[in-house]
Amino acid sequence: MEQDGSLTVGRANWDLDKDGWPGEEIELRASVGGRYLGRFMLLPEPGAVPPPLQARLVAVSLADHVGAALDTAGPVLDR
Repeated sequence: MEQDGSLTVGRANWDLDKDGWPGEEIELRASVGGRYLGRFMLLPEPGAVPPPLQARLVAVSLADHVGAALDTAGPVLDR
């Protein structure tokens, strides 16, 4: 899932409103400042109706907040 709430499958844009969810996992990245920090993997139920754009934008925003929190956590130290 992209920052604008759209979906890319392979290298092509996927029209959620027309085509529904693709039949594979969807990656929602948690990043900050262009730096990848983790991801959420989403697996929609078969036949599930995709959420509206506004709800997808909220999901992207929450993932951005997670990225920011991970960025401020500092390095993990081995003991």
